[in-house]
Amino acid sequence: MQKIQSYLYPNRVILIADLAGFTVENTIVYAKTVKIYKGVDNVIQFDVQNADQKRLDLVNTPLVTNLKMNVMDMSGNALPNSPYTVSTTSITGIGTVTIPHADLANIAHQYLQYSVTATDTNSNTIPLYTDSRFSAVGKIEVIGYATPTPHATTIYDRFYGEINFMGNVIQHTSATPCKFYEAVPTTSMNFSIHLTNFIGTIYVEATEDMTVSVESFANATKLQSMTYSVATTTTLTFNNVPVANPVTGQNYNYMRVSWTFPDVWQYGSQQNPNLTYGTVDLVTVTH
Repeated sequence: MQKIQSYLYPNRVILIADLAGFTVENTIVYAKTVKIYKGVDNVIQFDVQNADQKRLDLVNTPLVTNLKMNVMDMSGNALPNSPYTVSTTSITGIGTVTIPHADLANIAHQYLQYSVTATDTNSNTIPLYTDSRFSAVGKIEVIGYATPTPHATTIYDRFYGEINFMGNVIQHTSATPCKFYEAVPTTSMNFSIHLTNFIGTIYVEATEDMTVSVESFANATKLQSMTYSVATTTTLTFNNVPVANPVTGQNYNYMRVSWTFPDVWQYGSQQNPNLTYGTVDLVTVTH
């Protein structure tokens, strides 16, 4: 039988307020790396001590007040909502700060830096040290989601083109993967396409190739399409595009949105030099 143990303990960091101007031999050797997780509100405790490693009273006749936690990337750029206020608790010397899950939503797994400042009795802003070697800056490791999350929305606003043998330009988005390492496999894809004065045919195509190459979409399957013969401004949607190939029974591995304009020999510059075909501005893909 397998046994899994879980531990409930505070994410606590010891901070030293250098109020006497010196430290003693009983020192903290190093500052630990704080781990926080995406998808949850992360509560961090600070144990504020003096140079003798005795907790400071943060409520009654406090020697330090207005504790703030600054969170920065490794280049020193602050998170949008930094600094965070450190709140006092009923336990002597213990303060807490919460980093909301929303503040970490767009941050990849990486290391951040943090520092904690306070105001002393002389109204000076002072740093609180993460160890007795006067290190004022510590590290935070941002780890992936601790709770289930939906697939992220993919947005394309840059496209590439190629010219076919008829001399027409075919535009494409980048290939979007249909297969992921997931508990519930993706069964369909949704495409939202913003068009401005578009004339032509726009469609979703798919391939079973495992990797994307020049030839991957050479014989691609066109799944859904729409043709505009009159200039219009609209948002076109291709919803619930199935991932499974109805002929082979295999799942497509990649899809992309492509579009063509009218035949240049019929509508091109020789016949109508003022004709424009409009644009595809944005393509949003959800799973």
